[in-house]
Amino acid sequence: MKPTTRKLPGWIHIPLFVFMAISLVQTALGFEELFGKPFAWAFSTAITMVMYGFTVFVGQRRINNLPVLGFVIAYFFFSLFSFAGNFNAIYTSYQKEQLYRDELLKHKEQLNDVVNAANKALNNFNPELDSKRNRVESLTEQLVSQISDPARPGLGKRALELIAEIEGVLGEKLTEFGTRGITPKELAKRYQENIDRVTRRKLTNKDYDKVEEIRTLAQDKQKEMNKLIDDVLQSTESVKAYGFETNLKVVNAINEIGSTTQEFINDSAKFKFEKVKFESQEIGKIAFSFKSAFTEHPLVALLFTILCFFIDWAVILSLLVFFGRNEKEPVKEIKSEGVM
Repeated sequence: MKPTTRKLPGWIHIPLFVFMAISLVQTALGFEELFGKPFAWAFSTAITMVMYGFTVFVGQRRINNLPVLGFVIAYFFFSLFSFAGNFNAIYTSYQKEQLYRDELLKHKEQLNDVVNAANKALNNFNPELDSKRNRVESLTEQLVSQISDPARPGLGKRALELIAEIEGVLGEKLTEFGTRGITPKELAKRYQENIDRVTRRKLTNKDYDKVEEIRTLAQDKQKEMNKLIDDVLQSTESVKAYGFETNLKVVNAINEIGSTTQEFINDSAKFKFEKVKFESQEIGKIAFSFKSAFTEHPLVALLFTILCFFIDWAVILSLLVFFGRNEKEPVKEIKSEGVM
């Protein structure tokens, strides 16, 4: 007689269907970014059907004490695809809000840093010219005070020394004003106006307007983006709804400020800028999920790994553990021979 073949209990299909259904949905969602929605769902359905079939086949063989190792290895191979999709879908869904929030805070700091660096570079764009301008301003104040001094009004020795020093810095002679018929205060005003005119002509940076344009751009962008970030970070809902869009805007603002300043300064020793990356565009991609999880959130990665492993392996491991243990070989009916 042939050995009796034992059947796999029908109730096994209930938990198997539940877990495989979960795996099918999560795998499809996890591969949508890579394959597109239609192909991702088709791929997930095919993988799930194969895993479902292998699980039933392994259980059937296990309950009849037949070798299963090769089939378990094959199941493991197909489950890797399912695991990747499951992990990506679950991690993205669970961590999306936190990923947006972390990137917003990171870009806020980068924005403030690039604005501060730009201001510093613009302030030192022509330090020699700035030094001369500051020197002239200081000497002019002393000259006005000296000419207007009630104790020694007019163009005395000290006033003439100050005029000579100002002319030396400007590299040009000042207009000589007569003192007859005007008050010391009026004389001081005339010299001050004359010095201001020469200073604007001799000591004004030809790129002054461009410097102020870049500085204003940086400050306006900084104020606008900081307010936008603070508003979005007010609630979990706003982060989920506007996190992607806001991160994109802030990255563009940072890169605009940095690139504009770098192009104008054109000296890496004074200002060096590397474009900031828009990390949120990678959210939903399998490679990003694994990299982000295991490098930045290892505990979360470990928990999700266990969860994804459990979804795909709970039923088949149960079959391997609970069926076939302490089972005897199928009883063979042996025809008894008569005793002579």
